[in-house]
Amino acid sequence: MQKISTICSTFKSAKRIKTLVSSFNSQTYSLKELILVDGSEKKKDYELMLKNVKKFKNIKVFYLPGSSIYECLNLGINKSSGTIINIMGDDDQYYNKDIFRNIFKKISSGIDYIYGDTIYQKNGKEIRYYKSFEMKKNLMTIAYMPSHTSLFLKKNIYNTLGNYNINYKIASDLEFFFRLYKNKRYKYEYIKQVITIMSDGGASNKSIKNIIKSNIEAYKILNKNKYNFILMRIVIKLSLKYLMLLNFNIKKYE
Repeated sequence: MQKISTICSTFKSAKRIKTLVSSFNSQTYSLKELILVDGSEKKKDYELMLKNVKKFKNIKVFYLPGSSIYECLNLGINKSSGTIINIMGDDDQYYNKDIFRNIFKKISSGIDYIYGDTIYQKNGKEIRYYKSFEMKKNLMTIAYMPSHTSLFLKKNIYNTLGNYNINYKIASDLEFFFRLYKNKRYKYEYIKQVITIMSDGGASNKSIKNIIKSNIEAYKILNKNKYNFILMRIVIKLSLKYLMLLNFNIKKYE
């Protein structure tokens, strides 16, 4: 068996983290670890987090004060002892208790990384179905990427491609997906199933300021990868998300 490491960056998350911790511990796959890296500026936030999870032997907490999301994630990746890595938000959760077990079976068959779909919820109510699709040029050129939290990949991919680029404060996951997309040596599989449940309002869309900043970073990333960035691509991307919301149907993932 291979160990699965879940990595999470936290910021004043002592209360919110309970959802992720509960979901992680409910996984029927036993060889696992949860690594929390707290970037809060005040040590009391880290100490409260530590107090809430110290009873769990498979949860490790590190403190990196005043750091960005991706600096925390990079430290977590480096500190992890698992061979399979997954990134989660502080109040995200896995769709069911057998996600790890099913992912392990897939990766053991020779797959290097795997991803699926995600449900967004708000105040406990499911509001949007995020369909990841296959990674293809027409989607990547509008910065439409697979669900980040649904991605499970072998740690040696980070060793080869590098960790998250900390020059991007919000959209570094997009830049990393471009590196994955362009590297054809790795075998991957998109499974048309829900892997994770995320709370609506992540770093990229929690405010107008962050939405603007995220699009600026996406512009830089697309230019870096030699794709022209035009307003129409933003419109198309937003339209896709709207259609998912409009057509949201629980039968899609039952």
